[in-house]
Amino acid sequence: MNYFNRNLNILLAWSVHFLTCSGLIAGFFALICIFKNDPTSAFLFLGLALLIDAIDGSLARKFKVKIFIKNIDGRMLDSVIDFFNYIIIPSVMIYWFKLVPVNFEFIIPSLILIISAISYSNSNVMTSDNFYKGFPCVWNILVFYLYIFDFSQIFNLLLISTFIVLKFIPIKYIHPLRVEKYKKYSFVFMFLWFFSSLKILLYSFYSLNSYFDYLSLFVWTISNLYFVVLTIYELYNQIFRNIFLKIKKFNI
Repeated sequence: MNYFNRNLNILLAWSVHFLTCSGLIAGFFALICIFKNDPTSAFLFLGLALLIDAIDGSLARKFKVKIFIKNIDGRMLDSVIDFFNYIIIPSVMIYWFKLVPVNFEFIIPSLILIISAISYSNSNVMTSDNFYKGFPCVWNILVFYLYIFDFSQIFNLLLISTFIVLKFIPIKYIHPLRVEKYKKYSFVFMFLWFFSSLKILLYSFYSLNSYFDYLSLFVWTISNLYFVVLTIYELYNQIFRNIFLKIKKFNI
């Protein structure tokens, strides 16, 4: 490899790291929007951060970032930024926008921060086939749903508490970009979910004034169902497999 090509590859590798870091800037602007009481803009910036997170891994592999920048741990960099965007900012939102009753406005964000920090430091948080074990720390997605549906504080508290409990139950949840056997389908449904969610965020979940509105809602519903059904399917397989192994062991 000649000098020019090597420098070009190093430049491209650094560009991927800078792209990853731009997700942190998007999160910072989301935080500013929260303090300006502008949740819609905050979710738009979080959506941008989510989009960056979805593409930077593929670019890192394409441009062989690990080879050309060996002293920077891209996975660690990604985790730091994800923790800010997926855990810290949603925790601030829960407090700032009073999504739970006042007696829980410190307790719930604190619980989310603690269990998510432990989860991020757990080397056994994913299965060998790249499923999450327990509810993944995507509190930004959960808070987005709470915002668009505008539930009561009590219902929000019950829902968040349910997912906190699910964090400790080893049900397999799909990672859209890492689980190889579903990767192509998951990417399509993730793409559909992202843009239909953008439409709902900008025009309200309850705005149904045209065929396009109904189509967007249909696409959004189907894309959500895809991930829910996959989780149920994997849970069924997991239970069925365990029962089968126990029966087989008993017969032996």
